[in-house]
Amino acid sequence: MEIQPTETQEEELKNSIQVLEIDYSEIRAEKKQEIVSGFLKSHLHRKRIVKNALVVLRLYKTPSRVIRILKMIKEKRNTMAGGENIFKVVSVADQHYCRINIPPWESPLFHPFLLSELNRLEKHNEPTHRLTTAFLAITKKCPLKCEHCFEWDNLNQPEKISTSDIDQMIEKLQSIGTLNISFTGGEPMLRVKELVNAIQKYKHKSAFWILTSGFNFTADNAAALKAAGLTGLIVSIDHHDAYQHDIFRGKEGSFRDALYAVKYSIENEFITVVSTCITRATATREYLDQFMLFAKDLGVGFVQFFEPKAVGHYAMKDVLLAPEQIEILEEVLLTYNNELAYKDFPIIVYHGYYQRRMGCMVSGNRAVYVDTNGDFLSCSFCHQKSGSLLDPDFKESIEKMSITGCVDYGNSY
Repeated sequence: MEIQPTETQEEELKNSIQVLEIDYSEIRAEKKQEIVSGFLKSHLHRKRIVKNALVVLRLYKTPSRVIRILKMIKEKRNTMAGGENIFKVVSVADQHYCRINIPPWESPLFHPFLLSELNRLEKHNEPTHRLTTAFLAITKKCPLKCEHCFEWDNLNQPEKISTSDIDQMIEKLQSIGTLNISFTGGEPMLRVKELVNAIQKYKHKSAFWILTSGFNFTADNAAALKAAGLTGLIVSIDHHDAYQHDIFRGKEGSFRDALYAVKYSIENEFITVVSTCITRATATREYLDQFMLFAKDLGVGFVQFFEPKAVGHYAMKDVLLAPEQIEILEEVLLTYNNELAYKDFPIIVYHGYYQRRMGCMVSGNRAVYVDTNGDFLSCSFCHQKSGSLLDPDFKESIEKMSITGCVDYGNSY
């Protein structure tokens, strides 16, 4: 059993990390993910509205109900966006995404998504899926020692989830209608062969994503995942400066690996997301503007902000952002997503913003998090267990979790 390093050992590790010379021209994709705005975006939006309206009309019949439901959809969408709807979308492989984990309207998965969201607004009689997203932490192994790791206590312990467990968990999630399945860990790319096989086997009922540090996301592995049917890649990059990122991640060369992962992701036409933890040191407008320029230069379609929480490696530490720092993050979200001057920048996804206005979307509500033991947690940051996905009564565990809800944010509507 591997023992986690002491604070002294961690400090020694950070001091040993050197600044690497990186040839950025070699680690840039030749193309960028297309950000669509203006007339084309408006045209796509109108087509989606017509499609939504036809579904609403079929479900709710009367014109008055249809108008009311369409108005509710718009109000809910604008609450999520922080005002008017985001005026740009990301175009990848002829499909258009306004947010990650919401299927593009061209996808066959969009229809069950729409049915389920409509059922939340006003009940109807057609079948709906149970979850939008499930996060599966399939391995305890990881070569990094990240400052904010929420799986820190489980890291590099003996594995609990077998290959057959992975298949069983996916089958259970698909049996209740789960649109997106996201593999995380640990570092899920340490089990890349199993991921390829699972995605190949189950891709027709769910979209599959991988959350990675970039480790082992080689050109060959990217090509294998493309052939299998992977939808998207979320790459963790916690600073635009290579040295600062490597320090945060506790591994020399992790920044280089992350950039290669972004390159291969874009080249294989995966929805490509840079996910970044905003700490007290980086929650400034100057830094966030620099980071968004960096992400735009990389060519990704989305940037995901998340806030540090006092769990895992951050347990018992004073890491929460101050209210004024949260205000800065929210201001950046609204600026880059809604102002014309930033139409060529990636779309920002910021779950903290949504949770404060709409409630928690995990906790068995729209999503579940399954840890490296196969157990349900309220989310990756709320470590209260609620049964196991591997148990026969997993549906009851999800239902119980959704009723209990989130202690901090309540249930989303």
